[in-house]
Amino acid sequence: MVDPRSITIRSGLLLALAFAAGYIDALSYLGLNRVFTANMTGNTVLLGIALAELDGDAIRRSILALAGFLAGAAAGAWIVERDHSDCLWPWSVTLALTFESALLFAFAAGWYFVHEPLGTATSTAALIVLSALAMGVQSAAVIRLEITGIATTYLTGTLTNLVALLMGRSRRKSKSFRHSALLATVWIVYIGGVVVAAVDLPRNLVMTLLMPAVLIMVVATIAALVFRPR
Repeated sequence: MVDPRSITIRSGLLLALAFAAGYIDALSYLGLNRVFTANMTGNTVLLGIALAELDGDAIRRSILALAGFLAGAAAGAWIVERDHSDCLWPWSVTLALTFESALLFAFAAGWYFVHEPLGTATSTAALIVLSALAMGVQSAAVIRLEITGIATTYLTGTLTNLVALLMGRSRRKSKSFRHSALLATVWIVYIGGVVVAAVDLPRNLVMTLLMPAVLIMVVATIAALVFRPR
């Protein structure tokens, strides 16, 4: 029988991941010349606009974000699909999140030590790729958890599944109110991450850059302790 406490902890960790994704999207949009590195739907829209306006720099930024995200998703999938265990939180998901945390620490260091004093096109490109890689890894890790309707880096599917559940159109009749609440909370927490990043960025650069990396590291640590293989 599944321990309800473990399900609650897993839900809390998912919310932390959604917060980090929203945080990174705000950082990339505000600090890396208007590009999304977690939400590829929004980034695809920006790419289309850049193509229409023949804005070469914006086109390059969006393509770098897409390429980095896809590479990160591939790397994350390679990590998590090596573990075929059927449990609430496979060990490979924790491993993938540890890798994501390392990428985000590299992102923070690159921004602080290279991008902040110089702000060159090369440093911006590198940071776009690093943050997109991290978000791609996170996306693959969350998919491995196989929780219906839950994604932490893009919210269209999450909102669609939420509305379907609330309207009673879901084919899975066993879904409870708790799952609907989780879907709604993922959306709210993602917005919270965006708001906090937008407020923090002009005030404390070090804290702002370290926040998502430390948060993902905490998630991975808690997961390693709570969901360690028996």
